Parts: sequence; C-alpha cells; structure tokens
Amino acid sequence: MTDNAAAAKEPGSHAEIDIGSPQRLAHWARELSVPPEALESAVKAVGPRVDRIKDYLTGGGAAKQSGG
Repeated sequence: MTDNAAAAKEPGSHAEIDIGSPQRLAHWARELSVPPEALESAVKAVGPRVDRIKDYLTGGGAAKQSGG
C-alpha cells in the first residue's frame, strides 16, 4: 500500500493533497474514489488536508455548503 493509499484510508490523516497537476489530481481522485472535479471542489472549499476533504465529501461539509 502506498503512503497515499494509507492516508486515503486513515480517518484522521493530516496528509495534504496537491491538486496542482492533473496527474496528482487524478491519482488522489482514484485513492478517494471520487471524480477529479469533486476532489478539486473539496480542496477549494476546505483546503488540502485529507481528513477535512473526506469529511466534506461524505456530507460533513458538503451539506453545509449546499444549504442542507
């Protein structure tokens, strides 16, 4: 398992996602099982930390952002 895969699976991971290149964006999108566009939106909304991104993507922040 790569370090990124471990970070993607660790609930409280403080690893940071670099979406500065299409390759890194695609890689992290695969690791987190989300479309690249969703990952990019999440990073823009909550920053690059994996734990915050996962919370956002699973409804913790997405619901707040959409008014729900």
